[in-house]
Formats: sequence, C-alpha cells, structure tokens
Amino acid sequence: MSNRIDSKHGKLLAEIVIPSSNWKLQPEKQSPFKSDSEALSYLDSHNEPLYMHVPVNESDDAIRLCVSSRDADVVFTINSTKFGGETAVHYSHLKNLESTIRTLVTDSCDLSIKAL
Repeated sequence: MSNRIDSKHGKLLAEIVIPSSNWKLQPEKQSPFKSDSEALSYLDSHNEPLYMHVPVNESDDAIRLCVSSRDADVVFTINSTKFGGETAVHYSHLKNLESTIRTLVTDSCDLSIKAL
C-alpha cells in the first residue's frame, strides 16, 4: 500500500465525497473536511493518505477506508481487526466511486453489512 495520495486524486475525491450527506473525507487524526476549498487547500501542501468514513446499515456505525494512490489508480483499503479488503480504481473512473465502495464493503465485510 502506498503511503501517499496524489494531489489530483485527492482533489477529485474531495469534489465527489464532501458534498455527500453520508460519507466523510478527512486526513488522519483530524476532523472531516467541511468544504471542497478546505480539502483543496490541505491537499496543496500534504500528500499523505486520506480516510473515508462510509456509514453502514442505517446506524451510527461506519467503515473506515484508507485512500491512497498507486500510479494512476486510487486505492481504497479497509484495515480493521474484523474486516479487510482493497480495491483500486483508475483515476479516470473515480466518478463511479459509489458503486466501487459499495462493492468493496459488501465483498470485504460480514454479509449483513451494507454501505449506505
């Protein structure tokens, strides 16, 4: 797994995720970004992985995904004591993020867990 995210990958991801009413995007050990401009400013000076929180099963629970870059791909990794999995999406296909994340959560987690 890479330990960085390409700035253009992070910026496009921010444009997709931040307007979402369910998903959250944030740097490690910091609050989620509240706006695209906050994320873009952060990504101009930082390139460490980002983290997405994807709620599951209409509850307060969420799956935490590490987001990094590997060449032209954006890599989503679930690392937890219960679940694990990884998927990569070519940067040009990032607009299909919702179905990619739902598939990753479904394939990596208990069958009763569904991403919202």
